[in-house]
Amino acid sequence: MPSRHHARSSLSMPLLLAGFAAMTLAACSRTTITDAGIGLHGGQTTEQLAQARSECIPFVLEHPETTTQLAEGACLIARGFQAPVTLAFGSAPLGSLYVAQRTDAVAMVKDFQSCRLEARDATLATIKDELRNGIVVHLYDQLFPKSGKQPDPDGQIMQAFGACLKNRGYVVSNLVTFKPQ
Repeated sequence: MPSRHHARSSLSMPLLLAGFAAMTLAACSRTTITDAGIGLHGGQTTEQLAQARSECIPFVLEHPETTTQLAEGACLIARGFQAPVTLAFGSAPLGSLYVAQRTDAVAMVKDFQSCRLEARDATLATIKDELRNGIVVHLYDQLFPKSGKQPDPDGQIMQAFGACLKNRGYVVSNLVTFKPQ
């Protein structure tokens, strides 16, 4: 005959596993776009967001030509959520922006990918610095630094991405460049 302790531990094991599975799923669901960045409006709930994100997985998998962030963003925007469009090259996210809702996710993915490539290939502004050397010149430059600030390349790429989307008729807002940590 099993002891009371054994019966109690066998009941708590499924509960413990269910809790662990729920925490794992919740942690994994936040890896593509953070839930804090997705706007819920018009009575949308976090449950609806979770369901929409799970329904967007097949759409993301059907579009390997672009990043998962852009594909999921397009899918969520088409479903009525205010999702960030995150621009990344490789594993390095550069920034994000928001676009007004449209209903055709496939067309949005094509536009996002085209603008991503256009922004990548954009000519970045640079400040030309003359070749200066010598102790006196170095000391002078330390005492009187130049006023021209080198433009942020990530910010310029994000600006080019936003401009491309505007040229395609999107309403772009909240353009943010991520700062390296």
